[in-house]
Amino acid sequence: MSQKAEKYARSMERRMTELEDRFFAAVHTNQLRDATDYAAANRKARGRARQAENTARKWRCCTWLAVIALMLCAALCLTIKAKAQPELPVVVDELVEPEDFENQKIETALLAKANVIEGCTVTWYTADTGDKKPGDPAYGITRSGMPVVEHLTCAVDPDVIPLYSDVFVQYVDGTIEQLWATDTGVRGNSLDIYTPDYDYAIQCGRQSLTVWWVET
Repeated sequence: MSQKAEKYARSMERRMTELEDRFFAAVHTNQLRDATDYAAANRKARGRARQAENTARKWRCCTWLAVIALMLCAALCLTIKAKAQPELPVVVDELVEPEDFENQKIETALLAKANVIEGCTVTWYTADTGDKKPGDPAYGITRSGMPVVEHLTCAVDPDVIPLYSDVFVQYVDGTIEQLWATDTGVRGNSLDIYTPDYDYAIQCGRQSLTVWWVET
């Protein structure tokens, strides 16, 4: 290789080296700038997050204070109302509605002229315990021709309690239920009360209760 060619090659080598140095310097500068921008953006985002968190905390505190204030106001109002309300002159449990009082009068009058059966054998039956099956036109029909009705229909011995009599049964808890004698199927001082629930009839079993009846 001639001296001229060698000189040219060295010159080209120096220029390539300078270009590489400039290129890497530019890349380094851009990286620094990007890193600086990212750090600044990160600081701004953290600042906004802290500000939002502080704002939310303030709102929560204000909300709880408002709720507590409302509860205190409500309690104060109830206290003032309770103090201002006069005491009732009678016990609430002793108050009786006019309709209930009238029903009690009617029931008392009926029992006063009723025939009593002490130690009456009381049982419970369903429509399925008879000889009539579902689909039979007479299924659920009593001796009187009326359909069975829960808390109303009962079967009696007509020689003891005439049909269509009003029947009153006093249960062991002291309550009295009024029934209507529209069915038969028992003998003597016995009463069979209709219920649509077979399990309830089995649970009640056979009881000895006081029964009154009034012929209508």
